[in-house]
Amino acid sequence: MATTIPEPQEAPQLEEQPGLYELIGGEIVGDLTSRDVLAGIKPEMSEMDKERLVLWAKEFKFWEDFSRIYHYLEYTRFYNDLVGTVRDFAEPNRGDIWLDAGCGSVKMSQLIWEKSGKSLEKIIGIDIVLEPARQRLDELGHSLPLELKYANLGEKLPFADNFFDGIVANACLTSVIDFNGKKGKAAFTEVMREMFRILKPRGHIVWSTPKRRPFYWKNFVVGLPAMFSIRRQIQHRIFAPAIGIRILKYGLGIVSKGRKGIYPFLNPAEYEEILGGIGFGDFRWKKSFAGQVWVNRADKLCPSSPPKVATNEPMPER
Repeated sequence: MATTIPEPQEAPQLEEQPGLYELIGGEIVGDLTSRDVLAGIKPEMSEMDKERLVLWAKEFKFWEDFSRIYHYLEYTRFYNDLVGTVRDFAEPNRGDIWLDAGCGSVKMSQLIWEKSGKSLEKIIGIDIVLEPARQRLDELGHSLPLELKYANLGEKLPFADNFFDGIVANACLTSVIDFNGKKGKAAFTEVMREMFRILKPRGHIVWSTPKRRPFYWKNFVVGLPAMFSIRRQIQHRIFAPAIGIRILKYGLGIVSKGRKGIYPFLNPAEYEEILGGIGFGDFRWKKSFAGQVWVNRADKLCPSSPPKVATNEPMPER
């Protein structure tokens, strides 16, 4: 049976609020910290704008602190399962330009580069905290064709329409608390509209998000063998159980935001309704990260072209 491809829907005409950059005084060159955001609060601002900046500053501080230990997750089996799932879904080709949205310590950039046979034109990595990416590039001897840009996923991105052949985004697209004043599901919808805008027709995005009710205690238990590896603790000069407890603390903070609706953790059917309305299709889903995270691949469909035959595994439970 032929699949009908929906025409991309127009965004609802709601009053748009200034973006973060505009609120604090225009374009930012270089890193923006939680202190910078707080310093941008002026007496003449409306109470709503002041509140938005306070919330943004708290969010920046959370990710600034988490970024200092996040890379330790890369030593765990469940994190590497997640990396493997993303690798299976992504199909980079020679000469492509890819975006690593929320690039963190650039692990996803590495896997895209390697899977392409080291033949991409370049990767652009964006994040609100770029220090982990810079450190990893230094460790790699700048062998990746990776260009780093400071960018906030909560507003229009500095890229032309139909620019990227592919996008990878690990656990960041549902963590945008404010998109020009929109919150929750509405913010996520606008984030995905931006992904659609900058993605080339027939390009694809591979992204991950915690499931509706993640249970990160399971990851803590699964990660215990790695935490108590004496060799690894000596190698990295750390007390791994303490690092594990700190990571769990941040994980539980993420869970709490999901329960409050600050982060819109949904089920696949709900995500497909949003993405399909924008113009994405050919969805593929798989659980990873000890069963606590969904990984999705979605293609930017062309209304004038027939859909590809998806090679999905059986449709996940809703």
